[in-house]
Amino acid sequence: MDFGRVLPELLGQVDFSLPPDPPLTQHVLPGKPAANQGLFLGATRWTVGEWVGTFYPRTSKPAGFLTAYARQLNTVELNATHYKIYSREELQKWVQQVDDSADSVNHPGEFVFCPKLYQGISHRGALKGKESLVQEFTTAVQVFNEGRNTRLGPVFIQFSDSFGPGRQVELLEFLASLPASVQWMIELRHPSWFEMTTRMQNFFEMLTQLKIGLVITDVAGRRDVNPMLLTVPQVMIRFVGNQGHATDYSRMEAWADRLGQWFACGLEAAYFFLHLGEEALVPKFSVYAGQLLKERTGVETAVPVLEEETRQGSLF
Repeated sequence: MDFGRVLPELLGQVDFSLPPDPPLTQHVLPGKPAANQGLFLGATRWTVGEWVGTFYPRTSKPAGFLTAYARQLNTVELNATHYKIYSREELQKWVQQVDDSADSVNHPGEFVFCPKLYQGISHRGALKGKESLVQEFTTAVQVFNEGRNTRLGPVFIQFSDSFGPGRQVELLEFLASLPASVQWMIELRHPSWFEMTTRMQNFFEMLTQLKIGLVITDVAGRRDVNPMLLTVPQVMIRFVGNQGHATDYSRMEAWADRLGQWFACGLEAAYFFLHLGEEALVPKFSVYAGQLLKERTGVETAVPVLEEETRQGSLF
């Protein structure tokens, strides 16, 4: 993700501290732990050949990468669906590959896909008149909810940097028309959305009424898009790291602590996605992130086991 990145030499000037919870977040969370809690840790794709021998077994072939991925992490940010509407048959093949991972002792449990809405709906022209495309997309991704497992997480809608509050009425009408069978979340980028005026506060309260979640993007160059604002008792976090910089680790600690607080106050589910800038960093950082999240929140999640650690353990 290039959005909001800054040069490495400027990272020391960035205030990475997480803002305090705004009033709406405190209102959305009921104040006591939810009966069922879900904590999902994932990356942005599974088709990474350089993970073979560390994240994936040394014998892994591309056709088996998703199965290997689902033995390590328990969600994926499914960006592929942003570029085309896949058929149900195509998506079913992915479901089967995830189901095949369940025979592993390292399987992290429930696995969910979090698809990004097709760009032909969110990025091309007006939102009105896209009903047939929305229906086609929704019908396809519902295949994740069929069969023996429920594998559909939230569907997130990313809007461009130029999509501003001048289109608020159009956006709310569009969101109100979306099928309620799916948990929808939106990622807003235009700076004006995050000016906490009365108008914007009313807008986010409307999202709560519509049960539309808000994506939080934690990125160095745009601290405004990380308002710690919850509109439903679920959250999707896109954690944009900086090639393993020391701040990536301190920021991860801060997130684990905040999520622990939110789960204690009633958060039902968190979907945490790693955008680290280099795919080679994902295996070891995801181990760190999984261990930290599990420890600080008390909620079970995926904690990957790297192949090199498995081989070392087999010697003793």
